[in-house]
Amino acid sequence: MKSRKYLFLAVLLLGGAFWVGRPQSLDSANLTNAKDTLETSRLSFHGANGEALTENSTVITIATTGYPSTSTANLFPGDTIVYLGTGNTYPVDQIISSTQFTVTTGLASADTDANDEFVVKRTASHTINFTTASAIADGAIRIRVKAGASNNNDGNPDQDGWDFNSISDSDVTCPADVAGYYDFVSGTATVSGGTGCPAGYHCFECRYSGPGKKGQALSITIGGGTKLINPAPASGHTEGTADTYSILMENLDSDDNIIDSTTAKVAVIEAVRVTATVNSILNFSISGLGVGTTACGVSTNVTTTATTVPLGALSIGSFTNAAQQLEVSTNADNGYAVTAIENDQLSRVDDSSVEIPDEPGDAGAATESVSDEWASTSTKGFGYSLQNIDANSVAFSYNESGRTFSARQFAADADSESPQTIFSSTTVADGEDVYVCYRAIVSATQEAGVYWNAITYRATATF
Repeated sequence: MKSRKYLFLAVLLLGGAFWVGRPQSLDSANLTNAKDTLETSRLSFHGANGEALTENSTVITIATTGYPSTSTANLFPGDTIVYLGTGNTYPVDQIISSTQFTVTTGLASADTDANDEFVVKRTASHTINFTTASAIADGAIRIRVKAGASNNNDGNPDQDGWDFNSISDSDVTCPADVAGYYDFVSGTATVSGGTGCPAGYHCFECRYSGPGKKGQALSITIGGGTKLINPAPASGHTEGTADTYSILMENLDSDDNIIDSTTAKVAVIEAVRVTATVNSILNFSISGLGVGTTACGVSTNVTTTATTVPLGALSIGSFTNAAQQLEVSTNADNGYAVTAIENDQLSRVDDSSVEIPDEPGDAGAATESVSDEWASTSTKGFGYSLQNIDANSVAFSYNESGRTFSARQFAADADSESPQTIFSSTTVADGEDVYVCYRAIVSATQEAGVYWNAITYRATATF
């Protein structure tokens, strides 16, 4: 009996020793706060010619059945379509309707057959965030992204997952190290079915050394210089309803066993094409200025209106100065030009052969296209100058070349002269203004009477 008691005790001790030395397995848990943020959630495009097209044609009619993309929804001006048979590329110009669009260059003959397929590749980086559930030593973080069932690394959109697009290890950015817990090495990218990557998902892995830590927020980015290609519409897709895919996030141990994991969902959908029409705009106005307005470096002594410049009784010993403000607004891409022309020189109402001459300039150099200083009251006639308020460009300025009042003659239709541009812009304009400054003085021999002429300003925009 005594020997039996010792034997039973020995068995208990051995059993206890065996139990104490056995490794404890970790219970699996869900990673928390998990999400995959796509750089863009736009579906890729995969359509085909709906009919035989003509070589050099720029209008493409799309097939409405039999392909992932069956309308122009999710196709945008500026996209580049790629024909799968030839690799030829064509920038999209305009969307005409749900079944037609145009490209900027004519089609090659090899891309004109009915059912020739074309795609628009939309790539996106994935930013994966999650919080660990356990402290797993010397393990790895693995992200699995849904892959297409076939041809999932040919650089073209797949209908049932992401195309690998030959993404490289360097395109995987692993989490930042966490001192004392995680020391990450460079990431790896493995195509679906590759070494260590189960078929059906592309695998992206970040291995680490260290004891790990429960409740640690980590982030991985997939996509750098090269990115995964977003799926084309799935089979049975309804436009405006997202196709949803699972992204698997896993925390592996040192033997690559999945300890903790979770599944995030991502949705890809057509982008919304917003269209609007902006009408062509050209606003041109002329405003009068009152007495005492400083324009072109002088104070006006005549009040003008939008349609009149009443110079009144002209002096033989001092200048009469008046001014109007001209303003232009336009949304024309190529800007605008404002020109001026008079019907004739100031002519007497009852005898048009009697005229106040256009001023010649103090040096006798002024014409409709050449400026000259006009500061001397000994120089008689009628002319104008310009002051730029905020216009893009003026033909000349009253104070150019250090002058006091640089002036020109108005081009005269009666003399078969061409209208002259007085200010302009080569782009859109929002309320660009100039002062047109009129000046007159007459000689003692100028015949008495009432004089007039008509000056026409014309604003032309180039859209």
